Amino acid sequence: MMKLQELLDAYYSTEDEEKRIELIAAIAHALKNDIVMLLRNANDVNVKDVVFDNKRKIIFIKFYFTHQYLAAKDFIIAIKFSTQKSKPLVPAQIEKYVNKVKDWIADKLYRKQYPYDLTYIIIGPKFTKGVSTMRRMIEDGKYFYTATPDTLIEVIENLIDYFRARITAFAEKLIETKRQLESRGIQGKFDQGIEAIKQLLKITHKLKGIITKIRQLTERDYYEIAAKLIEDESYLDDLDLFLR
Repeated sequence: MMKLQELLDAYYSTEDEEKRIELIAAIAHALKNDIVMLLRNANDVNVKDVVFDNKRKIIFIKFYFTHQYLAAKDFIIAIKFSTQKSKPLVPAQIEKYVNKVKDWIADKLYRKQYPYDLTYIIIGPKFTKGVSTMRRMIEDGKYFYTATPDTLIEVIENLIDYFRARITAFAEKLIETKRQLESRGIQGKFDQGIEAIKQLLKITHKLKGIITKIRQLTERDYYEIAAKLIEDESYLDDLDLFLR
């Protein structure tokens, strides 16, 4: 089975449109395999479902973090791939895809209302210029990105940015709580908060490993980085220095 980068290289190296269309499905599945593998190799993340709807050409990856501070909602990464070759995809089609996937989730995965964050990646051979100006946030906690195979790396970087932003928001909240306690002469313990940040750090780092070579970090390494982030908020600006 070819790896993601090998498939992308094959896509770049051919001008045959039929071959490129065939490769799009393989690229979507390779991306799914990489994401599922990294999630399953993280011992503080549980993968609930990996579903492929062949008719709709949609892949769902549903997972949650085990820490109590993060377990209140599920995370879903949906990968939709289009093999339409006659015309570029237009904004109306993208909106239709997004609405369909949300309806599918409600019907198949969530018979009872349950909070979730959705990142929706649409891979296709061509998009009109109008697609690039569409709002990327459909509603709170529901994001979508579009990509041709030659811009897929940028979409993965956006996914990394999404989790990086969650790290920053969580750390900033802890920093503020820490300051408030210290102003009243209270020395708080933040082991649980640090552990939650550690879980987010690990997934963010491992996602980077899909697109670039990363150094191996231990559980202790992730914990120490998380602890530094709430000790000195200036470290938040240099997060990528830790996650190399």
